Amino acid sequence: MGYILCSEIYFFCIAILCIVLFWLSSSNTKSASELWMKYVLVCFLLSFVSNYAGSLLGGLLPEGPENIWILYVFKSLYYFLISTGVYLWCGYTEISLGNDTFRTNSLLKSLLLFLPNVVPVIVILTNFHTHLLFQINENHIYTRGPQSDFLMLYFIVSTLIADIKIFSNSRSEIDPVRMSQRKQIATFPLCLIAGWLFTLIKRNIPALCVCITVELLCLQIGSANRQILIDKLTQVNNRQNLNRYLLNKLRQHPEELYLMMIDLDSFKSVNDNYGHLEGDAALVRVAVALKQACKDCRRHPYIARYGGDEFIIVTEMAEKEVRELCARIHTTLRKLNEDAGVPYSLNLSIGYAAWKEEMTPNELISAADTELYKSKKELLRNSR
Repeated sequence: MGYILCSEIYFFCIAILCIVLFWLSSSNTKSASELWMKYVLVCFLLSFVSNYAGSLLGGLLPEGPENIWILYVFKSLYYFLISTGVYLWCGYTEISLGNDTFRTNSLLKSLLLFLPNVVPVIVILTNFHTHLLFQINENHIYTRGPQSDFLMLYFIVSTLIADIKIFSNSRSEIDPVRMSQRKQIATFPLCLIAGWLFTLIKRNIPALCVCITVELLCLQIGSANRQILIDKLTQVNNRQNLNRYLLNKLRQHPEELYLMMIDLDSFKSVNDNYGHLEGDAALVRVAVALKQACKDCRRHPYIARYGGDEFIIVTEMAEKEVRELCARIHTTLRKLNEDAGVPYSLNLSIGYAAWKEEMTPNELISAADTELYKSKKELLRNSR
């Protein structure tokens, strides 16, 4: 009965992860964090398949010492893929935070980044001699060793360190969509702890497999819900999300809040002369410039696409910092445009307004729009 139950659990988890992977692969967005999530999914999926295959072979192969090495290989592969999946999860958290830690072309740096995964690999390889991680007897019965608990603690500590980075980075975050994503990512160590503790109580039930599957499924559902609030092209917040954010933010009566209205100059000429696909690429470049420029802010601003070639930034900072941010946006966009090597230049006009007591979201947007119009008029006057 126990064997049948375990088989059903493994089959269920493998089927769920296959569906999630297909779901993710069918997505239109091709972000770096999505790519890393695919790596995580594939790793855990293969780990469950190898463990399930090893269990099946244990029941099919004739008992005796001559076939044990096959079962050891499958079980070792399971542990290796679990450790790699946890390692890739830590990389996924770094990418999701916008860090460039794992974006490197240096072989030496890549090897150094892989160092945390060396400990599990050593434990797994030495187990063929020590049998401290697990042991399989002549009757093909699997027994966990003391190093299996050490390995689980190692995984939990690794993911908790990633969580510390998430919480540290989120103290300056004001975007509720990103906050929601980070909170969900931060629950991964809890799923490992729950799976480990349940395994200690019920050793014959693949609880870790179930916990990881539920965690990845919930993360994907949360990601799908968040995509409703994200502009598909530029991957910043959309107008619907902006309206909801402003209503909630203004109810909090922040001491310093500025809304920046940003408009791409002569964008129609890019579409007319180079096509709409190039126009889309230009809008994506603008969004990237806004994200990069905002990374250095004391508190990470909220960025949204208002419509067409207009973007909005909401930020809690002093006016001097807003002016510095405007200058940084212009510099960043200029550099990105040069790096792209396109035969046109992209320029922005920016108008900003401070929120005053009793101002509605529409009134704040209108005030910033008025300043944007003044900026465009001045630019036109200076160009003559």
